[in-house]
Amino acid sequence: MTRIAWGSLAIALGLFLVAVEVRAQDKPFSLSEPYKAILKETQSRESDSHREFAASVPKGALPPDDKRMEYIGRSYKIQYEQAAKLVDLVEKSPNDPIALDALTEAVWQVNTTPWPVEMVGRDEARPRAFALLRRDHIRGDALGPLCERISYGLCAEYEPFLREVLEKNPHKEVQAQSCLALARFLSNRALRLDLILKEPGLAREFADLYGKDYLEGLRRQDRAKAAEEAVALLVRATRDYGGVKLPDGETVAEKAEPELFGLRHLSVGKVAPEIEGEDQDGVKFKLSDYRGKVVLLDFWSEY
Repeated sequence: MTRIAWGSLAIALGLFLVAVEVRAQDKPFSLSEPYKAILKETQSRESDSHREFAASVPKGALPPDDKRMEYIGRSYKIQYEQAAKLVDLVEKSPNDPIALDALTEAVWQVNTTPWPVEMVGRDEARPRAFALLRRDHIRGDALGPLCERISYGLCAEYEPFLREVLEKNPHKEVQAQSCLALARFLSNRALRLDLILKEPGLAREFADLYGKDYLEGLRRQDRAKAAEEAVALLVRATRDYGGVKLPDGETVAEKAEPELFGLRHLSVGKVAPEIEGEDQDGVKFKLSDYRGKVVLLDFWSEY
């Protein structure tokens, strides 16, 4: 082969390698495999943590409070670390089909109790995750389970997210779930806030976890107005979405009506509805018989 032929072959090979590299760079980054790897790593860490906790408690004994709190704190921190990795991943490819799953997983850990921040750490990824959810996924048809999940939490990001889903999402089932969820969120938050504001220690923990500005805003909130809005949302859910079937098989009306009754008749400060029954001796009585007296109602069931 001549020297010129070798040169031509080298040039052709170089052009081929450049073309392969360009095609590799043009190929979109997929979240699927790294997403699975992050979930697998977290599952492994949680399993190790559980085994360590179980090994620290004598068989048949109740775990001491310090061990239990240590385990809870470690569990939260593992989830928060996973959340940060998932949000970092989505930011690399926000339009990937896995992006919504990853963001949902990132905010799935709902802190319903204001644990001390020094115990559970801070969920630094949550605001970033909700910013992406609101920017890229607010009109999606798979937001219902997340709406229900966060309705039991307290974080500042939950209310604006639920309001925006209810306002902008075009899917009736998602609208129904967000309407129920927003009502429940407002009601649950008001109940917990009553407890938190009465105890300085709980108020400090709440402020540490969720932000002092958020807590101060809630302190200034018109609580009666918030309760009225929760009632109005449940009325709206029954009126506009009552027949919509939810994933658990119940209709929206079947979910909303007991909650509506509770807010209207069983909230703190309301007059308790009449109750009639028999005592342990078979003597009939009514709750109103005890008007003006302190009454303890103990509800229980036996399976």
